[in-house]
Amino acid sequence: MSWRPDQQAMLAAMGYALYRQVPAPVPPPVVVARPAGFPEKLWESLVRAAGGRDPSALLPPAEQLRADARAKRALWPALRALRRRR
Repeated sequence: MSWRPDQQAMLAAMGYALYRQVPAPVPPPVVVARPAGFPEKLWESLVRAAGGRDPSALLPPAEQLRADARAKRALWPALRALRRRR
């Protein structure tokens, strides 16, 4: 909440410490090498879903991922688990 200067003076006189909201630091972008066969947009989505970590160990071959719906459904919970491991 922002306080007017006269309100800040009154609060300071009562002994209250006013905190300032500081924006959170922006983490540097993560560069993860894209395996062969994965389109760039898909790879960016996978890295984002993994919380910036390298998801290549969890990935089946790109052809299997395209053809098998079970592989797609199994991949997303694994990516979310990788994101939570921070």
